[in-house]
Amino acid sequence: MKPKRSLIVFFLLLAAVLFSLGKVALARTEEQTGDIQQEMTPEEFKAAGLEKLTPAELAKLNDWLKGYREKAVKVAEKKAGEREKREKLELIVSRYNGVWTGVTPGEIIELEDGSKWRLANKDEHYGGHADHPAIAVYKAGLFGWKMRVSRIAEFYVNPVK
Repeated sequence: MKPKRSLIVFFLLLAAVLFSLGKVALARTEEQTGDIQQEMTPEEFKAAGLEKLTPAELAKLNDWLKGYREKAVKVAEKKAGEREKREKLELIVSRYNGVWTGVTPGEIIELEDGSKWRLANKDEHYGGHADHPAIAVYKAGLFGWKMRVSRIAEFYVNPVK
């Protein structure tokens, strides 16, 4: 496997693993919705001194725990959504919207997913010919975005808004 291709595969696998870890944590939080008596063993319940509570006090405690869990789930969902959005922005895999005949400075490169890109270096141009080639755009650290056109070229690009 070529080094550049393996980098793309690595990013795809990393995104999949992080996404699945977020789902597992969320599923664990959703499982814990019972009363405190169901969550703790009888020994833990007694050691915490909770057997001394009246039924009304125990109901208040369970209500509070339910609200706390709901807040925690909302925070986890928000963080997972932000992480997913950030990960989406770090790797875009799509196809060129048409027949690739090369790119020159100032020309807009439009992908099938609707994103638009422009060459970052004004003195570069790239040739080649392909019908709807696969394209990967990924964050290249501090240096910006890099676009890899399948079997043709790899170059720095800037997003067009």
